[in-house]
Amino acid sequence: MKKVFFWGGVLLTAAIAMSSCNEKKETGYSGTNKIYLTAANNNAVIVESDATPLEVEVTLTSTVETATTLTFRLENDTQEILSLQNNPVTIAAGEKSASLQVVSNVKNLLAESTYITLGIDAAQLPEGMELAEALRIRVNPNPAIPELTEAQKELLKGYKEKFGIDLNEFLGVMKCTTTLNIPGDGMTNDFSTPKTEEIPGQTIITLSEESTAEMPVLKMVDNPMGLTEHLYWVFRQNTVEDDEYWTQMGEESAQQRLMDRIGWTATSEETFNVTLDGIKCTNLSATGADLEILGPKEDSYGDTYMVVPFDYSFTAWDRQKELLDKGDADMQEIYDQGGFANPTFYLFYYGADTDGYEYGNWMESKGHIDFEKGEMTFQFVIDHAYAGDYTRVHVTYTK
Repeated sequence: MKKVFFWGGVLLTAAIAMSSCNEKKETGYSGTNKIYLTAANNNAVIVESDATPLEVEVTLTSTVETATTLTFRLENDTQEILSLQNNPVTIAAGEKSASLQVVSNVKNLLAESTYITLGIDAAQLPEGMELAEALRIRVNPNPAIPELTEAQKELLKGYKEKFGIDLNEFLGVMKCTTTLNIPGDGMTNDFSTPKTEEIPGQTIITLSEESTAEMPVLKMVDNPMGLTEHLYWVFRQNTVEDDEYWTQMGEESAQQRLMDRIGWTATSEETFNVTLDGIKCTNLSATGADLEILGPKEDSYGDTYMVVPFDYSFTAWDRQKELLDKGDADMQEIYDQGGFANPTFYLFYYGADTDGYEYGNWMESKGHIDFEKGEMTFQFVIDHAYAGDYTRVHVTYTK
């Protein structure tokens, strides 16, 4: 429980200073006609090799009296990786929404994922209007499928001979649909409203080095459970994009000192990736297998508990950790006072094997392969530092 006491104290300290800001945020429309950008399916992801347009909805706070034109731009696309279609956008009189498309130019220049920001041309912005928030689009390079070693090929051959199964059907690029049942009642407005989200995506899956002749183990090396972008969004709303508490602590706070020392802000160029290893295939038969997905996690306090053990890599944390490893006294003080850039601290705040909240949203975390249907399914719970309860996650994989 010491995590709750620590974070609760931080929030209480900030709450007084932020009361007027919260009131403004809760009241919503305050006279300015704000412009909101939303990616289709809340999934702002483009694969560079795929020219399928990403649909972006443009929504205003209120309708416009006359036809209004808005001009958008890609603010940091120096290599012209993306382009815009249906831009400028015209919103008809009496309406408050329209759409535009973001599409890859299929240059295949990227070696790793990058973020490109969809913003607005302020010089041509009509009076009385403003962009609420730019849309960050993750652009992924053409997915690299790990080549199986000879030892892995022998293991797959052995599974086929011993159990009558072909795991090759579930390796490589697997399409997935991820459904999130988010509980609401969180500590900030970003997490206050219950909602359900359905995210289409894909994951790259290979055979883990943990595999043995008796038990296959799967590893998701890209976009595990279809959750990379969602997890990054949650992490950012718990930190540099939280304008209710985290970024409002004051210049002497550990949070602000951390951001200053490592140059971490809501607009700093960062890379965030996730993998997931250790998915154990048990109770194997020719028709199916159960999947064990929980593993141990050690948090920033040294406590260990069972979660879906996503492994995060994040560039701002790399910079902080480098200073800590060098024995930087100032950074160690920042860390000891609660200034963390490590996603592990914020994501999976409680264990997933027992109900840490006791509000009724917990469910068992498990998975299953149906070899006859060619389908792999998972159910599990996730949470974070600002959560009011667990988010229920259901994932279905098909070829």
